[in-house]
Amino acid sequence: MTRLLSASVLLILVLVACGGNGGEADGRELDRCSLMTAEEAARWLGEPVVAAPSEGFDGEVNPVTCLYEGANATVLLQVRDGSVFFAEPGSESRTGEDVDGLGEDAFVDSESVEVLQNDWSVAIGQIIGRVDQDALVEMARIVSSRLP
Repeated sequence: MTRLLSASVLLILVLVACGGNGGEADGRELDRCSLMTAEEAARWLGEPVVAAPSEGFDGEVNPVTCLYEGANATVLLQVRDGSVFFAEPGSESRTGEDVDGLGEDAFVDSESVEVLQNDWSVAIGQIIGRVDQDALVEMARIVSSRLP
């Protein structure tokens, strides 16, 4: 049976639902939707997208996320404090394969990629539709290169 959501994407959804931390990690403010443009996301999703912070179950905007939503595919970007939210090697929550040459540390599976860069934890996962694993890695490469 095909898995609808990997453990990584499910974790991302749970974290989104739980709300954000005021858009900050260790006092560092960051506009997550400025790290990848809607046009860049559209290039990989193959359709126009709208980029906006996502909402939690409580209806409040979650400032640590940006949702890139198209008609047939949607990708969630989440950027949090790397010392708290990045799954270190050997951790049970670390799924998939390591990715060399991406950030300080990175791993990917068929539905998400996670990167540690400048003490930020970047998670990009498909929510709706099928997004190519290579596209997720390229999105993560752009996002991680733009982190302060």
